[in-house]
Amino acid sequence: MKKKQGKQFLINVFLFAMAILFTACGKSATEVSKTNARSEYLYQPTYQSIEIKMDYIQSACKKEDRIYMYGSTWEEAKEKNGEGRSIYYIASCNIDGSDLQEKEIKGLKDNEYVMSLAVDDKDQLLFMTQEYEYNEETGEDKQYYRIHRLNQKGKIEDTVELKKDKKDSDEYFYLDSNCVVFLDGMIYIGMDKKIYSFDEKGKAGKSYEIEEDMYIQKLILSAEGKLYTYGWLNEGDSGKQVFIEFKPKEEKFGDPIDLGEYNIYGQSMRLSESGKVFVNDGNNIYSVDLSNGKLTTELNWINSDVDGDSVRECFPLEDGKILAISTNYQQSTQKNITEIVILNKIKASEIKEKKVLIYAGASMDYSVKEKILSFNKTNENYRIEVRDYSGYDDSARKLNLDITSGKVPDILDVSYGISKDALVKKGLFLDIYPFMEQDKEIKKEDFIPSVLSTMEVEEKLYFLPYSFNIQGLISGKKMIGDREGWTVKEMMEMYKAMPKGSVFMTDMSREGFCYNMITRQLNEYIDWNTGKVDFNNDDFIELVEFSKSLPKEEELKYDDDMTVLRNEGKLFLESFYLQDPVDIIGYEKTYKKQKGYQILSYPSSDKSNQLSMGGLGSMLAITKQCKETEGAWEFIRQFFTYDFQKTEVNYCFPVRKDMLERRLKQVQATKSYKEEDGTKVNTIIEEYGYDRALTKEEAEMIRSIVERIGTCSSYDTATDEIGEIINEELQAFYTGDKTAKEAAEIIQSRAKIYVSENS
Repeated sequence: MKKKQGKQFLINVFLFAMAILFTACGKSATEVSKTNARSEYLYQPTYQSIEIKMDYIQSACKKEDRIYMYGSTWEEAKEKNGEGRSIYYIASCNIDGSDLQEKEIKGLKDNEYVMSLAVDDKDQLLFMTQEYEYNEETGEDKQYYRIHRLNQKGKIEDTVELKKDKKDSDEYFYLDSNCVVFLDGMIYIGMDKKIYSFDEKGKAGKSYEIEEDMYIQKLILSAEGKLYTYGWLNEGDSGKQVFIEFKPKEEKFGDPIDLGEYNIYGQSMRLSESGKVFVNDGNNIYSVDLSNGKLTTELNWINSDVDGDSVRECFPLEDGKILAISTNYQQSTQKNITEIVILNKIKASEIKEKKVLIYAGASMDYSVKEKILSFNKTNENYRIEVRDYSGYDDSARKLNLDITSGKVPDILDVSYGISKDALVKKGLFLDIYPFMEQDKEIKKEDFIPSVLSTMEVEEKLYFLPYSFNIQGLISGKKMIGDREGWTVKEMMEMYKAMPKGSVFMTDMSREGFCYNMITRQLNEYIDWNTGKVDFNNDDFIELVEFSKSLPKEEELKYDDDMTVLRNEGKLFLESFYLQDPVDIIGYEKTYKKQKGYQILSYPSSDKSNQLSMGGLGSMLAITKQCKETEGAWEFIRQFFTYDFQKTEVNYCFPVRKDMLERRLKQVQATKSYKEEDGTKVNTIIEEYGYDRALTKEEAEMIRSIVERIGTCSSYDTATDEIGEIINEELQAFYTGDKTAKEAAEIIQSRAKIYVSENS
């Protein structure tokens, strides 16, 4: 798993970058030059469907001019009470998809499973399998690993069982084709921090452990026949993806070769004819020069009109083309469709000319990916091309730095890692209300008023998520009564009056308390429009002093039975999270012994009852640098149509009023029904297994909860930085080196500098 980098370093880099953008040159966002030049070459796909019996391709490899695929399909039992079974197949075809041959795999034992399909250094096709054996009498289990060599027709001709060294017999072992290399008559298998070796007859040789704190994810041979490991190298609190050469004859490892600012989590690695390694991470194919770690982006799947998530395997071909095996689920037939995709590298000028719009974001959700693919296939005038940041070690930092340098996209996703307030203040975005006014289908009146008012800045709307959740605090009515809003002082006084042995909040430490309470209501302390900062006040100081009464992070007791504490009236608060209207049923059951529950806002000076909205979908903005604004709106509007909100926004709150009412009708239904267009709608009893539907009173409560939305909660670099400043400076207060007032003064000073540089 990728570990987080040293946060303060990244924050400092971001601060420096944003300072350059907003102060050094004295330019507004509208004056920043745009460099959205297209690549000279693009890949254009051709598709060939192949009819195979297997539903899922587990593994594939290329041998000479044929592609081999292994997978399975499920066969229902023929007898009424019998059990179904998985049937395993091997299929092969020419590179163009012709001469398809498929047969059921036979010759394996009952409990033997194919783990992967591969080609060895002698160009022999093989299966790598595992057999699991369990002795019910002794309770012992055994695992056997075998390599079966196949003939051209896929029939097993020869079998080698890997005989592990006894001293390694208790270690976990797994045969992954990405971590197996055949070299000079030996088999090398990478796992965790070790490389295991076996001879051609399966006899165990030496095992070699990497001295570096690295975990092996791949093994690959270079064009020169050198063996390289690829994986995650830990470096203190951070780390990076690296290649390390392993020299079997010398029994030693080389020095790490990193990829600079990239961290690529490759789904597969293949050696290309050029001698470079092709790495597919599902978003891009990169080529890596193993001599120096230099990385080049060969193609972006979306920009090549291919869904990278559907690609099971891909292979570089001799003529510069790329072959991909793609499997997509087709809703109409409810079956998987497998295609051989050949990507031809051609000059961009040879593709039918369309007006190009550049999309960028620190992350991309799947709905956006799907819409870009469909938009590019169907729209005759415009094309979306993605400036991808997924391969960078810190995608948000890289995106922000690009914006700093003038690489401003036409469409920017601000849902993650973007300091929205600072960019809005500098005028980077266009108001999308005028586009709604001109739109024949989508109007301002279609949306939930509280959602729009929360997202607006001075009556302008720059971005909007297509779905959301609702967040706040919750407690039992016995303790809280009917209050919805409160001040910091009222909250603290109520907690102090709780019975002995009470817990303030589930798993809440002093550090977590200050971070959450303040960042959730940051507008209490910072006005980004005016630049005013107000941390040095009595409410904040009281909040800080109160936090010292809460346990330290290491003192938290995670084994406390919160149900018992809640029922006894000793659990003061819990986080409230509503992703879908049906979730309210769970709270009704949870707080039954407390005579119900009350949903509260985070404390504020005016006792506001506002709840927070979290965006569950991308938030797309049109930048002022965009020349093709009509095309940009044509793309963005798709997420707010009736059809999209109806079919794609499921199990969360839609931003359209009519879709919210549609959902509330569904969750109240006691039997399934059909809508005017013939769509069958199941009840939540049928859909989720709930024992009842929502009552009219609960549906009305949902409406009132939605009306209380007034703040927006999303990952924001600036908010995160302010939270870090608070946590850092409060450490001196907790250790007794500073008073709460002294800590507040330093926080005030640091926060004021930050806001001044970024607003």
